[in-house]
Amino acid sequence: MKNGFTGFLKKFFINIAAMAAVVVAICYFTLAWLDDYTLHGQVIDVPDVCGMNIDEAGTLLRDAKLDYEVVDYKYKKGARENDVVEQQPLRGSQVKEGRKIQLTLNSAREPEKPLPDIVDNCSLREAVARLTAAGFKLTENIKVSGEADWVYTVLHGADTLQNGTPVPVGSTLTLCIGNGSEIAEESEPVMEESWFE
Repeated sequence: MKNGFTGFLKKFFINIAAMAAVVVAICYFTLAWLDDYTLHGQVIDVPDVCGMNIDEAGTLLRDAKLDYEVVDYKYKKGARENDVVEQQPLRGSQVKEGRKIQLTLNSAREPEKPLPDIVDNCSLREAVARLTAAGFKLTENIKVSGEADWVYTVLHGADTLQNGTPVPVGSTLTLCIGNGSEIAEESEPVMEESWFE
């Protein structure tokens, strides 16, 4: 009886030790696989691709074992069409191999906005507020005969603009405003002497 109980205990502890060894082995191999799968401790410095053409940027990123995607287009003055103007994550960031770098490319077309309804329709103060809110810049005003501070004309370079004319955002405009002098009135009609007199 005693030998049977001792044998049972021996088998029981052997089984417990075997199960514990299996659990330890599973944990070890799982952690090793996770380290390998997630490339634990292995990082890549993101290169700076801003200012490069999309083809050049793509080559550099692939060489660095990174992926990329174009997420947006934005107009940047002076940049060529399809040049990278923004990247995320930024250069120098540390990422895992295969990470997608999000790129914003330069648009060829300069964005435009219609000229607000200000020509011969509002005061200087209102025109300045509406134009600057729309993203336009202003030069020194030109004074013309007319009601003080009334906007009579808007110039873009040598072009005279009408209300609603599409104008590139950020353009510099010139307002032609009244100088406060009376507009020359039409001369009074001269009554000819009646031949009856």
